[in-house]
Amino acid sequence: MAAPTPAKHTFTGSCHCGFIKYTAAVALTDSPTASRCNCTICLKQGYTSIRITPEDFTLLSPESASQVKDYQMKSKDIHKYFCGTCGIHVWSEGEFVYEGKKYPLFSVNILTLDQPQEGLDLSKVKIQYFDGRNDNWMAGPRGVPWPGQCI
Repeated sequence: MAAPTPAKHTFTGSCHCGFIKYTAAVALTDSPTASRCNCTICLKQGYTSIRITPEDFTLLSPESASQVKDYQMKSKDIHKYFCGTCGIHVWSEGEFVYEGKKYPLFSVNILTLDQPQEGLDLSKVKIQYFDGRNDNWMAGPRGVPWPGQCI
């Protein structure tokens, strides 16, 4: 029998200066988990992701993503949206190819969820680490950082 799907809770989030504001419906368990990748962009941004669906994300301000700065890496398949004023990376979306198959990606930088906020305590979030720098996705997540990655 499959485990029940955790209920989603809607939280507010923003960049540091407040130009980007959003809501995100997140399924939190008793021990929520977020991910860190050690590829150079995620590592240097300090991006700590929690995967959600695009339908669970609502941009409140500005009016559209076209008004937000968008960094794309070489492949141009993943958009990393950030504030042009304070520089905080808020969310990523797009798709990636792994072993010849395309996968959708939508994630929010969990560190941009507003604190304090009822029902959300970031100190309870467990971090799992991925070795994206070496394209070592088959290793899966682990509970400790990869060499050169911070906690």
